[in-house]
Amino acid sequence: MKKSLPILVTLLAGAVGAYSQGTIEWDDYAPKVPGDGFEITVWSPQAATGQVFGNGPTDTPAGTQTYTGVAIGGGNSGTGPSGYGNGNNFSIELLYGVGANATSLSPVPNAITTFDTSGGGNPAAGYPGSWDAGGGVFVTVPGVAFGTAGTFQLAAWYNGGGTLTYAQASAFGSGNPYGLSVAENITLGGPPGVPSTLNPITSFSLNANTVPEPSTIALGVIGASAFLMRLRRKQ
Repeated sequence: MKKSLPILVTLLAGAVGAYSQGTIEWDDYAPKVPGDGFEITVWSPQAATGQVFGNGPTDTPAGTQTYTGVAIGGGNSGTGPSGYGNGNNFSIELLYGVGANATSLSPVPNAITTFDTSGGGNPAAGYPGSWDAGGGVFVTVPGVAFGTAGTFQLAAWYNGGGTLTYAQASAFGSGNPYGLSVAENITLGGPPGVPSTLNPITSFSLNANTVPEPSTIALGVIGASAFLMRLRRKQ
C-alpha cells in the first residue's frame, strides 16, 4: 500500500492538472447555450468603409450592424482573393492570450479551419459566413485555467488554396483579404463546468489589403527631397 501511494498521488496530480485547464467551444453556431448564445458571420471587405465590426440582426446575440458585400464561404466555387464564395480558400483561426486584456496573442492549438462549403440556409448544417469547425468541437486553452479569463480574437484570411498563412496574407499591400475580430475577454469553462462559447466576439469584415506599400527607398527619396528644398529656401 505504501509503495502504491506515490503512484496514486502522481495520477491525481495529473488529473487535477488536466481538469484545471479551461476549454472553449471552437464553433460559430452555439445559439442555445443559456445566457451565452453565439452565432456570427464573417464578411467580405466593405465598400469604401474599411473594416466593420458588430453583430447584425440575424446573428446571436442580434445586433444592428449592417454589412455590404457577401459573407465568406457557402460554396466551393470561385478562385482568387475575390472568390469570397469559396470557403476552401479562406481560413479562420482562434487566438488567445493568458489573462484579461492580454496584448500578446498566440494560436489556440487545433482551432484553425476553413469556411463552410455546404451552403444552404440552415446554420446547423453550414451557411455563408460560418466555418467548418465540425460543430461542438471543444479545445483546451494552454495556460488559462478553468474559471479564469483569457483574451480571445479571431483571425480570418485568404489562404491561397491552403498555401498562405495569416502573416503572409496580412503583409501590407499583398492584395490578400484578411481581418481580425475585436479581441474580447472570456472566462473559460471546463470540468466540472460547461465549456464556454466565443461570445462576446462579434461578426466582422475583412480588409481589402490592396494599397501598395511604399518602399523604404522611396520614402528616403521623399525625405531627402524635402530636406534639400528646405535648405535651398534658407540660402
